[in-house]
Amino acid sequence: MKTTFLRTSILILTFILGGTINAQDKKVNHYAVMTTKIQQLKPITLASASLQQEDGDLFGSFEVIIYGKEVTSLTDQKLMDPYLKEAKEAKATLVVCKMALDKFQVSEKDIPKEFKVVPNAFTYYLQLQKKGVMGLSL
Repeated sequence: MKTTFLRTSILILTFILGGTINAQDKKVNHYAVMTTKIQQLKPITLASASLQQEDGDLFGSFEVIIYGKEVTSLTDQKLMDPYLKEAKEAKATLVVCKMALDKFQVSEKDIPKEFKVVPNAFTYYLQLQKKGVMGLSL
């Protein structure tokens, strides 16, 4: 009787611990791309969609960080609408640099609400890399 109980307990623990270890082995992938060119949003969002399909359940996040002079283009709703739609479909988060907005005198209220504003694009990007996010700067 004790032997059966011991064997059953070991078997149950093996299944429980084995499942926990396997769940921890799966690494969720996170991505970030920095760009100064609004026109690059199309191929970047296509990359996000492709990686999402490739990664499946292991797709975590995809952030597009925009900085530089072209932040002035963000106020052009007609230009931005197709990019915003594509980013949403590709589950890409759009990020913009507050320093660039300030430098080129663009008000946060004049850019699409879909953009997350960060104080400094470079600091933000490096912080993401410290967390293990795979990054690309164009």
